[in-house]
Amino acid sequence: MAKIRHMYSGGNTCYGFYSFYDYIVSPDVERKIIFKGGPGVGKSSIMKKLGQTFAEKGWDIEYHWCSSDNNSLDGLVIGNQQYCFLDGTTPHTVDPSYPGAVDEIINLGKFWNRTKIAAHRQKVIELTQCIASCFNRAYNRLQETNLAYKEWKLYNEEAQDKKTISRNILALADDFLGDAKVSSRKPRHLFAGAITPQGLVSKIDTVIDPEYALFIVKGDPGTGQNDLFNHVLNLIELKNAYAEVYHNPFDPNEIDIIMLPDSRAVLINTSSQFFYYAKGLHASNFKRLLDFNQLVKPTVIESYAKLIFNARDRFDSGIKEAISFIQTAKEYHDELESYYIPAMDFEAIEKLKDRLVDEILRNSE
Repeated sequence: MAKIRHMYSGGNTCYGFYSFYDYIVSPDVERKIIFKGGPGVGKSSIMKKLGQTFAEKGWDIEYHWCSSDNNSLDGLVIGNQQYCFLDGTTPHTVDPSYPGAVDEIINLGKFWNRTKIAAHRQKVIELTQCIASCFNRAYNRLQETNLAYKEWKLYNEEAQDKKTISRNILALADDFLGDAKVSSRKPRHLFAGAITPQGLVSKIDTVIDPEYALFIVKGDPGTGQNDLFNHVLNLIELKNAYAEVYHNPFDPNEIDIIMLPDSRAVLINTSSQFFYYAKGLHASNFKRLLDFNQLVKPTVIESYAKLIFNARDRFDSGIKEAISFIQTAKEYHDELESYYIPAMDFEAIEKLKDRLVDEILRNSE
């Protein structure tokens, strides 16, 4: 049976749009196809159909979803990272690294009736500018929200019992990495969730296999989890082990999840400041829990209680306002697509999909 996973390779963050596109597949991928073209030309649709076709044939599939449109794909990986299809348009512009040998561009714009689109020239320009303005506002709000987030962390950092935290970090890291295996593959960086028009969306339940050993940590921002994840990642790189590293969708400099597929183990932060990852986990293989809130000095936290409450309130409000701007951008984008969709020759795109399927199947024989 095909293994289907859902994740994100790009996201709306406090640093603007942040891309991990370079980690979708390894450099030795058999073939990478980059779709170009405007909104509504069928980039996501053809990837969905390719995914469905190969899933029905028993191939493993990774769907890489768009953080700005919950119903659209940014990428598709089939097999054991053998074939990759990408939306190569802004904001995640992609160009071939090894043109012809590995990568190729397919411009779906060649299947449109330009005259029909040009008839709405002014509206297309206006909507495109409105979308850009909405995202600018969203990213400005997320940047402001990051100030509240940093303030929130500072109070907790001041309350850390550093010796106790360091001792626990070393012990947990040693336990988690005890079965880590040497690999020629480099760690892979992605997102398990995103800030989207529908709010904070996570697909963690498809990412982690039920039989994985669970090493769970939790705690408020700044209580020590990020030190743990950075330490573990450094050790993974020193050990030349392979890992899937899932970053925080708000601040990609922080890590939420480190998964060791070869060891069947996962280290995951189940704190609920952003995503409640815990609801997507299978508790049958729980191995260890570390609550960093238990490793801080209560008197310090109590002295900052009101300031912490205010910082968190500004943080929550900022996230909601940013989502509102992203929702408005999606509405404009849907209207923009309405000028492209009637101008497309989707029958020709369907034939292209069939040709790609045939080529991959022949190559895999």
